[in-house]
Amino acid sequence: MTATDIPAVNGLARAQGWRDRTTFLEFVLRVPTSQPLVAIADGRLVAGGVATAAGPVGWIGGIVVAEEFRRRGLGRAITDELIGRLHAAGCVTVSLEATDAGRLLYEAMGFRIETWYHQLQADHIDRAPQPPQGSRVRELTPDDLPAVCILDREATGEDRSAAIEVMSESRGWVLERESSVAGFLLPTERAHGLIIAPRFEDGLFLLDLHRSVAPRGAHVRAGVPHEHEAAWRELQARGWVETWRAPRMLLGPSVPWRPEWIWGQINSAMG
Repeated sequence: MTATDIPAVNGLARAQGWRDRTTFLEFVLRVPTSQPLVAIADGRLVAGGVATAAGPVGWIGGIVVAEEFRRRGLGRAITDELIGRLHAAGCVTVSLEATDAGRLLYEAMGFRIETWYHQLQADHIDRAPQPPQGSRVRELTPDDLPAVCILDREATGEDRSAAIEVMSESRGWVLERESSVAGFLLPTERAHGLIIAPRFEDGLFLLDLHRSVAPRGAHVRAGVPHEHEAAWRELQARGWVETWRAPRMLLGPSVPWRPEWIWGQINSAMG
């Protein structure tokens, strides 16, 4: 996939009922560990998909096929190619979040359900929250990236440093406790925010921080693994609304991770 392919790939996604994917695809093209692919037939673009290597784990997502080319094996073919490229990049496990339409295909390819993600949504708030006692919040700087990436790796079992570095070029925040990074927020496209925080009260604070920095009238989304039950139940008790739930499926060994540290995702194609 190249930048000139983005309108056609986005058109396939919109025809499938997805939201506009332009910003996501532009982001993918800037992440050096991503391998976005397209399929060409009869001289036109008829399918697309994204693979992103994250150390031992690779993610695939954003797979779209033109309606007239469905049920011909093209979806499976592009998925197989994405998986092969991740394996070639050293990924032992391949991960994805499945739609209802794609789940049967992935199960037929050997993927299994490992867990579920809860996507919850809340509106902008006018007042910025106060950091938990003993902590302070400030904007992220390039010097914070090593500590941020270490914390993210401990939470996910993945190396997402390439994507995090690109995301940090826009804007982000770190929560400090005793001069160490105790959590971070990196807003992403489509109202998502990558939030990692080992302490429960820190995660809730960073979500409220995200709400306060979102534009007035906008909303934000949290992406919480099912194992982090205390978080998604607490958010619902606070008025957050669950808008989507999707299975995380794996091909390969399970990933050692800390789901209770995860409060938000990059997106459904990168975790």
